[in-house]
Amino acid sequence: MRKMKRLVSVVLAGAVAFTLAACSGSSPKTSGQESSTTAQGTKAEEANAPKAEEEGPKDTEAKASEDGPIIIGFLGWSSGADAMYGLVPQHLLETYFKKVNAEGGWLGREIDFRTYDISGLDGDFSEAVNAANKLIQSGAVAILGPSNSTQGAAVAELCNRAGVLHIPSSASQLATVDDAGNVRPYTYRSGPVNTDQVSTMAAYTYYELDNPKVAVLYETTQVDTVDMAKAFKDTFVGYGGEIVAEATYQINDVEFRAQLTSLAQSDPAYIFMPVMGYKEAGYVAKQLSELGLGHIKLIGNYVYDTEDLLTLAGAELEGCIFATDGDIDAPRFAEIKEEYEEYRQATGMSLHMPGLKAFNEAKILEYAVLTSGSTDPEKMCKALNETTGFEMITSPNKGYDPDTHNLLGLEFTIKSVKDGKFEIIGSYAIPTE
Repeated sequence: MRKMKRLVSVVLAGAVAFTLAACSGSSPKTSGQESSTTAQGTKAEEANAPKAEEEGPKDTEAKASEDGPIIIGFLGWSSGADAMYGLVPQHLLETYFKKVNAEGGWLGREIDFRTYDISGLDGDFSEAVNAANKLIQSGAVAILGPSNSTQGAAVAELCNRAGVLHIPSSASQLATVDDAGNVRPYTYRSGPVNTDQVSTMAAYTYYELDNPKVAVLYETTQVDTVDMAKAFKDTFVGYGGEIVAEATYQINDVEFRAQLTSLAQSDPAYIFMPVMGYKEAGYVAKQLSELGLGHIKLIGNYVYDTEDLLTLAGAELEGCIFATDGDIDAPRFAEIKEEYEEYRQATGMSLHMPGLKAFNEAKILEYAVLTSGSTDPEKMCKALNETTGFEMITSPNKGYDPDTHNLLGLEFTIKSVKDGKFEIIGSYAIPTE
């Protein structure tokens, strides 16, 4: 039997060679607002985003120029229950671009950074489409985000039609590859595709947890969670494992006792529960305990990697295991965490791995601009197509797969919850023959 390929003491390629300038915490922006960060600071103005157009951007729209400020857009979940997934990376990006501008910008041009709130997990994708249309019309050279894959695929469609560089943290393959299986030439992923990370977790479960009984619980309206459930099941069963039961729920559900009671009848040792918002996992852990089913442990994805989950259900998560994009407590993140502390105290939002993954978008764009010496989309894409690896925030990489624009050479960190805290088990990759 082949064993899981364990990568211990992984040496990350290069230290993060940047410093986040300290800035005071700002109050969250309300839906429909745009902020623009230039060398003179940050201003908020009404976005008044245009209505989505089925035909996409018109020929009369403003085109990105090689002169003047470099317009960059960011689409994030910046209001509502899931605001931490937009506001944390937005703060990191705003702070970083202020530092870039203070040092002279890119190619001698300042960054005009504009942010748009596109709601959260249940946000209408038209919000993202409206914001993307406005940015394209304003002459943006790149759009960063969103993390939601349904919204991300819609934005990718617009960006690729208009020839605008698009760097989302969306993790579904649909973000970078269209329905016909063709790579989207202007969209490049900023983190792992869901299937790679979840397949690694399935392999870890089979080989390192000795092929336990596993049930699956997932939300059915998000392409991300559906993708992850399928990838885990396919990989685990492919190795010889058995999925003993399945159950589903709907977005914004907070009550899971009926599903958990049903799943428990098959006596699973673990429930694989991929999420796009951490609270659902916390609610399930607490309700398992309340039902006397605390012996059933959760298997999760990178969204579990936030201290806020431990605050919600640390004790009940004991024994939970998940795959994530790195160790947020590693020394390489110390400077970012130190600079972020003031914002954390002002907002109560912890720094989290999804936020750091979205922060990758700035480093990818920076590489494309500085390597090509241009903000022309064709030249920036050429730089990304030809790279064999570049500096990111969360992990080393070996460049992009030309057929999918997925990042190559990524490794994943496996964590568990022990005594109410996250504990690193090790770094792993999908096993090979």
